[in-house]
Amino acid sequence: MLPEIKTPRLRMLLEHYLEVRGDRRMPSRREIEPLRLGPVLPIIWMGDYEPAAGTFRYRLAGEGVNEIWGVPVAGRLLSDFAPPERFTATNESFLKVLRDETALIGSGAVFRCSGRIGLGERLVLPLASDGVTADGLIGATYREPLVDLELASTAEQVIRYVPIDELAGVALRAVGD
Repeated sequence: MLPEIKTPRLRMLLEHYLEVRGDRRMPSRREIEPLRLGPVLPIIWMGDYEPAAGTFRYRLAGEGVNEIWGVPVAGRLLSDFAPPERFTATNESFLKVLRDETALIGSGAVFRCSGRIGLGERLVLPLASDGVTADGLIGATYREPLVDLELASTAEQVIRYVPIDELAGVALRAVGD
């Protein structure tokens, strides 16, 4: 069963991604139209994979993304700002999106730092400069206000990976429910 995307801003990102992708496997970063994603911009980020570093360099980050990390992240490697205890898991999940050409749809504890947790929903999608080979990501994370870890009803994020060929079904499910 395909997962449901509940957050309207994440559905907006997915719908735009599918529209600009057209008949190709993936859109490129250049094809994403910020003016069409106005409500999503504060929570959106884009990154390019840097093979020599083995991680992603953030090219764009909305205000909400910078707030989560506590520093402006555009132009920086994920390894430069992600806490060491979270870097490997985060980087591996992003690499899976890139390698397997899947979308990451996460819910639950989407952010954790300094004993606080953000519950919400996350969407990460692959991008391809040539429309065929994944070499970057676009993502967005919606989160509720941070709460103390002890007060959270769930301490884990539930992640589902959906092949990009099945994304239209996720968009239809989100709109139809």
